[in-house]
Amino acid sequence: MTLLSGRRILITGISRGVGLETARLFLAEGAEVFGVSRDPGRLERARRELDPSGERLRVLAAELTAEGAPARIAAAVKERWGALDVLFNNAGVQLDGGTRGISAASEETFRDSLGVNLVAPYRLCRALLPLLALGREPRLVNVSSGAGNFESMRLTDIPSYRLSKFALNGLTLLLAGELAGKVSVNAFDPGWVKTDLGGPNAPGSPVESARGALALVTLPFEVSGKFWKDGAEIPF
Repeated sequence: MTLLSGRRILITGISRGVGLETARLFLAEGAEVFGVSRDPGRLERARRELDPSGERLRVLAAELTAEGAPARIAAAVKERWGALDVLFNNAGVQLDGGTRGISAASEETFRDSLGVNLVAPYRLCRALLPLLALGREPRLVNVSSGAGNFESMRLTDIPSYRLSKFALNGLTLLLAGELAGKVSVNAFDPGWVKTDLGGPNAPGSPVESARGALALVTLPFEVSGKFWKDGAEIPF
């Protein structure tokens, strides 16, 4: 039996990088996947690549920061399945460039980083919690970064990105406490990998990240409120 047979999983940022490879692996392991991305053209290419028949993959183009996006996504998932087993909050941005120090970051970069990397996952969680409550051993995964752990807050590069992921880790802990015994909530570090966000000099690959994601979503349901990378717990 495949590891994710019959599991209903929503993945944001599915059209490229970690999201694309995670969807590929989850489908190979028997999951049904609902993919969300903001670029319709890229999303359609990903759909044709991953599941041309559309039997186990459905997609929806949505800008996650748009006011009505969470409700629209929740409605589509409800129509498709009536419940949800895994929410994999993967979509994210790194907008800082060469900025050093949070006081030097532009207000626009600060706002947009927090908007995509923290506020959007928060709003989507809220919209999908009723469907997760109806799922089988429901899980919520927030894709964070080692750049957002406690020790990294002493560094000055990519400040808005670091802060947004640090805050996402905090959201993960708050939700894990609130939803204990109802929804398993964990943070995931995909590592520094070759993606549009990670850049061409990154040492890892999205395929490796996908394996780590699979290890996380197949942990015992009781495991919650922790930070994971490559199948191992790491410190917040």
